[in-house]
Amino acid sequence: MSARKPFWRRPSWWIAAAVAARNANGLRHVRRTLAWADRPTPPPAAEPMVLHVVIPVLREQQHIAGALAWFVPLLRDFPGSTMTLVSTAREDRERDHLAARLMGAVKADLTVERFPQLIGEELTALAEALAATGERALTAATAAEALSAFPTTADVIVDEIARIRGQVVRHVHYEGDGRKAGQVNAAVDQLAADSADAYIAVYDVDSRPSRELLLRTAEFLARRRVEDGELPRVVQQSARFATQGAADTWWERSLCRGAARAQTLWTLRREIPNLRRYAGSARRARSRQGLAQTVGHGLLVRADVFRKVGGLPTFTVLDDVAFGYRLTLTGIPVDSLPFTTTVPAAEHLPELLSQSERWFQSYLDYPQCAARWHAQGHGSRLDNAAALTIGAYRGMAWLLVSPATATCLALAFGPRTRLPVRAAAVAALWMATVAPVRQLAKAEGRPLTVREAATLSAETLAGLLLKSIGPLAALGRWAITGTRRTALAPKSNRRAAPPTTSDRETP
Repeated sequence: MSARKPFWRRPSWWIAAAVAARNANGLRHVRRTLAWADRPTPPPAAEPMVLHVVIPVLREQQHIAGALAWFVPLLRDFPGSTMTLVSTAREDRERDHLAARLMGAVKADLTVERFPQLIGEELTALAEALAATGERALTAATAAEALSAFPTTADVIVDEIARIRGQVVRHVHYEGDGRKAGQVNAAVDQLAADSADAYIAVYDVDSRPSRELLLRTAEFLARRRVEDGELPRVVQQSARFATQGAADTWWERSLCRGAARAQTLWTLRREIPNLRRYAGSARRARSRQGLAQTVGHGLLVRADVFRKVGGLPTFTVLDDVAFGYRLTLTGIPVDSLPFTTTVPAAEHLPELLSQSERWFQSYLDYPQCAARWHAQGHGSRLDNAAALTIGAYRGMAWLLVSPATATCLALAFGPRTRLPVRAAAVAALWMATVAPVRQLAKAEGRPLTVREAATLSAETLAGLLLKSIGPLAALGRWAITGTRRTALAPKSNRRAAPPTTSDRETP
């Protein structure tokens, strides 16, 4: 009988050790980010800040009034600032497409899970229209008639602006075929802003930046002007994620809470450290390193820079990560604001998986970015190769989160696992869940009991086990259909009102 191989010659050891090393590095970044961000000090007086807030909207009738009620009073504290809501003709075309997809649907099919693009009132109206016809299934004509009774987002914007008569609010209706990037670019085209003293601020309709956040942003801009002799060219307001417990079942609420916490930890250990590293190296032009990974909400771009780089890219499926790629090729720093905001996270499992699939599309856009911009003379071949390598590494790391976590879980509790391998696997899981959850709670001033720590860590573990499903679905859909573009926008309706009381996550 042959002797057993030493543990260090087994693949299981190297897998557990590699995951533990990566998680240890991530935990170090979490600790450093929490020590840097969200310090509870009142902001000093800052120079006036001019923001031209641009909010692209699609099928978001229910959230227009709330967005206006939040932003209009907020921007009055910043003279010269404006708010532009950008509706799109794509909504009309998508409504027609939805009517066609509804053809043949029976009453049992009219659910959020089957048609996430529709709100509850629309689904109810469709069911009532079907019952009125006496038929078993909907026809496209019946569906179209039922949906036409609901105002479009553009209609709601016009009515709400007329009601509040806000001089700082504008409405732009985008007639093109593009998505969010095309809407934002169309709004900026109609703004007179092109100076180095004003910012284009891109937010989502459910974004709720507080007055404190904007004051901290103004203070940061003033400080950078003193240090650099000019205002920062691009600033990213990074976000924490929080749910409101809208799901009907406890397990779905727990899964979504865990996924939101896992995404928050990604912000703290990956997004913010990467931006800080890139911004520092970009200011040392000879040693530029990294790849800027911008996010499509809380993105502030100086007006002259926005026009210089040609606005947000419209040739990719999504725009935010691709925009960061374009900034990297030009060597434009992206500063991470040392103060985070809180944004709503997915409340239901189908929405969570769809969102993850949608976000991963950005990583699949990198090769197209390299081909397009190298052909246009932006960045050398070496610059594009370096950016592609970093993007491929980040995408692969995301794809492997769930398999790596599941493997460590199996090794940690497997009856035949060797002790050193088990120890490495347990350490990897601890540094991915328990330790960062405790650090996060401590930074928020709410120490956890053992039971609370166990619950939150278990939820975070579940979130990590789900994290790679969306990316795998994106790759599978691409492989089967041959395209990543769809007739419907790859998003579902926001079904929960965003939080309006605090920028910080509540327990």
